[in-house]
Amino acid sequence: MVAALLALTGCGGPAGDNSGAVRIGLLANLTGDAAMSFGKPFERGFELALHEAEPILDESGVSIEVLTEDAKSAVPSAVTGYNKLRQQSVPLVVQDSQSPLGQAVAPLANEDRITLVSGAGSALENSGGYSFRFTDLSTPTMSVGSRLAEEGHTRIGLVVAGDNPSFTTLAEATEKGLPAGFASRQEVSSQDTDFSAVLANLRRDRLDAVVLSVLPAQAGNLILQMKNAGEFEHVKLIGTVAISGETYTVARDSARGFEFPQVWAPGGTNPTAFERRYTEKYGEVPTAYGALGYQVGWTTVAAVIQAEKNGTVDGSALRDLLPAASTSDLVREHGILGLEMTADGLAVSSGVMATFADGGAMVLAGSAG
Repeated sequence: MVAALLALTGCGGPAGDNSGAVRIGLLANLTGDAAMSFGKPFERGFELALHEAEPILDESGVSIEVLTEDAKSAVPSAVTGYNKLRQQSVPLVVQDSQSPLGQAVAPLANEDRITLVSGAGSALENSGGYSFRFTDLSTPTMSVGSRLAEEGHTRIGLVVAGDNPSFTTLAEATEKGLPAGFASRQEVSSQDTDFSAVLANLRRDRLDAVVLSVLPAQAGNLILQMKNAGEFEHVKLIGTVAISGETYTVARDSARGFEFPQVWAPGGTNPTAFERRYTEKYGEVPTAYGALGYQVGWTTVAAVIQAEKNGTVDGSALRDLLPAASTSDLVREHGILGLEMTADGLAVSSGVMATFADGGAMVLAGSAG
């Protein structure tokens, strides 16, 4: 399939059509398993940013046309969608999420000299320097350890799903922020549901905080079992960036006070202007992926405007301009989170600490009321 794609025409062509608009590809998970959590919120945030940027684009004499393809939460569909976009000579493709999809598309983008901006959490092939990620899982995770230490926690335990490499990696990143490391480490499997032995060990080790680096539903189950055990009232519970609403679905109100890092979270009873505009337009409070779509949208606008000023809007120009665009004055003025895309294709974002409000909505820690 890859060989056939590379043999097709369309590489390195003009960036716009007869109207003069710069065509940008959006490879979004609009259907399938990743649609509700990632694809649709990201598309809405991206769309909102470009809509709000129209006066600035008009003033700069630039027009952007977004061509959207549904990746359908599956690698074959993502590759097919990318192929359709490259045939229309887009200089840049934005792919919202899922590492396998980004890893399948990245080699093609580097070969075609098309800038790829991906939400993949794992490393991407980047032989030509055209692959960029906008998700940073390690920095927010490491900051959790530092936060616990700053709050005076000295005996911190860990429950980790050791059979899942992702949760082991997140646990290791958390530990890097701890001056003395973990005082207790309890390994479970991703299929475990009875944590009585784990709780006995945590109780024995006299901990003042516990990090749960497990599946979201398992975290909810652990929270419930710790509450029912009745001996963890003064133990602070912390999660990882993998925590989702499923934790609240399992634990319900017992999850109140549970904190975990996120790229971004809404402000609860004190919404930002972005939250208000997003909610007014789409009838729902934005999630972290809606915020990321918005941030990437403004970064794309900044890169295209600068490329137009320089006289060339193609994949190579946008590749070279994207890192500076991600921290440009335009993005700092209109963006909503600190997100730097580096020249080597990585992302740096400090993230925030979130918790659950009534009903399970994720909000900034301290704003749940």
